[in-house]
Amino acid sequence: MKNVKLENTEWEYRLSGLKPLLKRCDKIGYVAARNTRIISDALTEYFDFRHKLIEKYGEPDIGTNGKDLGTISVKPDSPRFDEFMRELKPIGAVTNEIRIMTLNYRDVMGELSGEEILENDWMLTENEEENQNG
Repeated sequence: MKNVKLENTEWEYRLSGLKPLLKRCDKIGYVAARNTRIISDALTEYFDFRHKLIEKYGEPDIGTNGKDLGTISVKPDSPRFDEFMRELKPIGAVTNEIRIMTLNYRDVMGELSGEEILENDWMLTENEEENQNG
């Protein structure tokens, strides 16, 4: 395990990068699942804050048939997008230090594509002591 310090928005990006690994039924999938839970828990307040801003500034999503889909979003072309971003930016920039599980590069060689390794290198290490995950 190791401590990683990133802004909320960067953690959110890292969280989305774990999704493809969650389908795996091996050590890689296990570590991805654990890190997904750890990061999601750490970002609970950020996600709640963002959701409240979406409710405040968002507009109903309309389907191709013209009917309300029952969801709300704030799109970049929304008239209130700048206000939304102005309020979200300071919270997105808050730094969180999270203790994550790690994998050794040797554990993923031949298991993940180069693209997947680059996407998730933040949880990979060459240090055996960090990989004890205890």
